Amino acid sequence: MSVQQPRIGVVGTGSIGRAHLNAYRRAGVDPVAVADVDAAAIEAVAAEFGATAYTDIAAMLADADLDAISVCTPPSTHQVLAVQALEAKVAVLCEKPMARTVDECALMVEAAHVNRTLLTVGFCHRFQPEIEAMKAAIADGRIGTALTFRNRFSGPLDGVESSWFSRPAISGGGVLMDTCVHSIDLIRYLFGEIDQVRALTATTATSRGPALEVEDSAVLSLQSTDGVLGVIEASWRTAPGEAVVTVSGTHGRLHLDYATMRLTEVDVDGNESVVEVTGEDRFTRQARHFLSCVAGTAQPRVTPTDGARAIAVLAEATASAGPHG
Repeated sequence: MSVQQPRIGVVGTGSIGRAHLNAYRRAGVDPVAVADVDAAAIEAVAAEFGATAYTDIAAMLADADLDAISVCTPPSTHQVLAVQALEAKVAVLCEKPMARTVDECALMVEAAHVNRTLLTVGFCHRFQPEIEAMKAAIADGRIGTALTFRNRFSGPLDGVESSWFSRPAISGGGVLMDTCVHSIDLIRYLFGEIDQVRALTATTATSRGPALEVEDSAVLSLQSTDGVLGVIEASWRTAPGEAVVTVSGTHGRLHLDYATMRLTEVDVDGNESVVEVTGEDRFTRQARHFLSCVAGTAQPRVTPTDGARAIAVLAEATASAGPHG
């Protein structure tokens, strides 16, 4: 393998697949292979990126001499595709959610272990520069003892009733799997392991769309093993959208608004200041980190255990909620 130019493939060329393709390109590596079940779509993407097109991952793994792949397909395929690659000794960056179930995650973890091959999960918010700055400020005691965490990722996903996102056999769940899996990882990244979780979920027929087979809105309450209390809110049906992370402590508060990418700190007297943060976008930074891991010059920031643990926490949350609350 050439450390300077590893051979990368991307499986799945929808919106998230294109995000990975563009991120690799920005990181200085042009993927050499792309795969998708849509033959017409894959030819166009392959031409755009100068890659070889495949409609079958087995053929891609056999022919393309790959060092690593991104798996950017719907969740129902993650376990099978990732295990195929790992058994071929090809490193895997699997998009979130890692898989639909705890058992599927376990099969992926086992394949990575048995084949001694890199497996990581696309928790891209760990690579958001403002989130890294927030974590550093917490560790430095800038807000005193952290006590509460609030995260809301919401916004209208119009037409979701017609997409695979709302089909539980493919998605594994609704907004919990789509956005709350990121939120679970965020609180674990900032504060460590989750000790307790409870959820309320709902799906409601409104002017924005019909009720779904999966939850379109959810609220979770959590507690870390260190005692930090968390609230996570998510919805596909509320407008306008909101994407915020707030951490409050005994001597201050940190707040990130993704709409403006503005991280602010409020001190114990209520004085607000902007925390200056610079850095590339999270997908590019995630791609650079993955490439470094493939080259053996870095250890993965997100382990298979992190991916599996997020699904385990969501399974517990889903069980506590019952059928849509």
